[in-house]
Amino acid sequence: MNTSQTRRRRIVSLLTVACALAVGASIGVRLAAYGVPFALLTACVLGIASSSLWLFSRIEAALTSTTHRCTAPSCTFQVRMRHVSAAESRRWQEIAAAHPTHDSR
Repeated sequence: MNTSQTRRRRIVSLLTVACALAVGASIGVRLAAYGVPFALLTACVLGIASSSLWLFSRIEAALTSTTHRCTAPSCTFQVRMRHVSAAESRRWQEIAAAHPTHDSR
């Protein structure tokens, strides 16, 4: 694995966590201004931070993943992958196009 790619992924992960914590802290500061008890404030901040982290992670995954779908009409088979080489991506593209079960849900 390339060191610059690993470093870039770690930086993106760190920024994702930092943004989620910033959103949680922002909500916490707003709620503290209304005199919300500390226990409730902590629960709200952690809930908002974890929801934000999930959302930011899903956005990052959607932006960095590749999806290969079956070429048969009305078939819902798909393969989604992240951080693979061009050869591996091509191999999965061929698998998606020629998979044995074509289902329509």
